Amino acid sequence: MTKKLFIIIIAFILVISAGFISSCKKQEADVSGSAIPTIKPGVLTVGSDCTWYPMEYMEGDKVVGFDVDLAKEIAKRLGLELDYQNAAWDGIFPALIVHKFDMVVSSVTITEDRLKEMDFSIPYFRADQAATVLKDSEIDSVEKLDGKIAGVQIGTTGEITAKEIKGLTVNTYDDIISAHEDLKAGRIVAVICDHYVSLAYAERDKSFKVGFIIVTNEDLGIAFAKDTPELKEAVNNALQAMMDDGTYDKIYAEWFGKE
Repeated sequence: MTKKLFIIIIAFILVISAGFISSCKKQEADVSGSAIPTIKPGVLTVGSDCTWYPMEYMEGDKVVGFDVDLAKEIAKRLGLELDYQNAAWDGIFPALIVHKFDMVVSSVTITEDRLKEMDFSIPYFRADQAATVLKDSEIDSVEKLDGKIAGVQIGTTGEITAKEIKGLTVNTYDDIISAHEDLKAGRIVAVICDHYVSLAYAERDKSFKVGFIIVTNEDLGIAFAKDTPELKEAVNNALQAMMDDGTYDKIYAEWFGKE
């Protein structure tokens, strides 16, 4: 073997080795957020109706809440930037299906009807329904709503539950804030909503109280368009890891006072 040929062979080996190392580094990088298919590369776009205190709501011009902190941690673990967008509840699911959002994190109850149109993450929260009433109200049972008027946010499981109550007239609102405003003004006698919302309103505003709980055993989940299984799997893995390592409990305790 000539010296010239030896040098050519060594150079060839070095080029091949460099290419192999570069390929390995690229594969390693692809494990991060860049490998997860999203609407905008490197960004997790979340749709949410930010009127649902204390899960997602506006504090000035900032979106805050339990669900918001949950989404932040998921995005961090996926190596993605979070774009948390406030959207009207009545259009949030159609927007998800046509890929305006990567996912919806908005205290969404997993129901059979919704499963026909969307996919869901593993459940991350258990909810019942409750009636928010005025502090001096004597309404403390479903039966005492017979002949009365209650408010609900349209398209929620609160609306479904309220319409099953005998003799109750149900007024629908675009958001739960407006329903509680009408309750405070005396135009309705109760607001039917998720129990944790009712508890939060009663804690924040002493003119309200929780009249009673309606046990419905609902599971909340993160919603996805049906054609995004890779994203759903990645989010499920992140969410399960948060539950396993105690991160979920810490976020829960920050908003609800206990693990």
